[in-house]
Amino acid sequence: MAAIKTVNLTKSYNNQIVLKDLNLTIKKGEVYGFIGKNGAGKTTTINLILSLITKDSGDIFINDSEVKYIDQQYKTKIGYVPDVPVFPGYMRAKDYLKFTSEIFDMKKEEVNQRIEEVLEFVDLPNSKKKISSYSRGMKQRLAIAQALLHDPEILIMDEPTSALDPIGRNDVMNMIYKLKGSKTIFYSTHILDDIERVCDRIGILDDGVLLFESNMADIQEQFYSNNIYIETENDPSTVMKKITSNNLINDVKIDHNGIICKLNGDIDSNTLIKKLIELDEKIVEYKKVKTSLEDIFIKLTNEKAS
Repeated sequence: MAAIKTVNLTKSYNNQIVLKDLNLTIKKGEVYGFIGKNGAGKTTTINLILSLITKDSGDIFINDSEVKYIDQQYKTKIGYVPDVPVFPGYMRAKDYLKFTSEIFDMKKEEVNQRIEEVLEFVDLPNSKKKISSYSRGMKQRLAIAQALLHDPEILIMDEPTSALDPIGRNDVMNMIYKLKGSKTIFYSTHILDDIERVCDRIGILDDGVLLFESNMADIQEQFYSNNIYIETENDPSTVMKKITSNNLINDVKIDHNGIICKLNGDIDSNTLIKKLIELDEKIVEYKKVKTSLEDIFIKLTNEKAS
């Protein structure tokens, strides 16, 4: 079953298309990383799924049931964490969560226990502090607690780590990891460092168009294999010219004191080493290199622009 599905979803503002024929399928129980630079259309996608704005065309499905703009019941299955959560500053965490429980019509006898559970999960002590005194990280923890309070099937998070320091980011990623498998998590971000740690699949959005979608295993196979760093006693530009002029490897770039190239079916690692020795290159370092998601993102967006 698809927890979230969009079919040819399109949205424009002032006759400018910001989302074009978006086709997403987020499987039940998976963590899906929705990647794109600021302005790519990630928040627009989320707002459409939540019926906060109207679509121009296309369809949205939650648990295989089509969603209409006027529908409200399906939202009880969803917890939402906005990029910049806003709270009434005069309230305390427990008071705010009690207020939220009334919106979801939760059973009163279960509310107090559930509040304690979610506050413990996000590591936010039930203190007497007012929310107005909270740090940015504490507010994000409270936003996650609020989103989980009614035990939703689906958790939608819009840039949940964008304004946090490294420690706060790590804490949020740990929470996502702990929820993995028990919730369907749709997680948008432009920060790529942590995606590999928690996501089952990713989609890359650029200028409203889905450029790429794959599971992490296939990404490992397609992009992360056969990347080699070579450093010799010669200047890297000289080594690069030798490699390319001898038709050994075409996909080559200079990196620090060496070069990085991608092996293909025409030449393997042992053959490349032998060729380098034949070209009188004294090898200082030769190692496999892991491609980052940032490298993949830059490669795909550059290919789109060219």
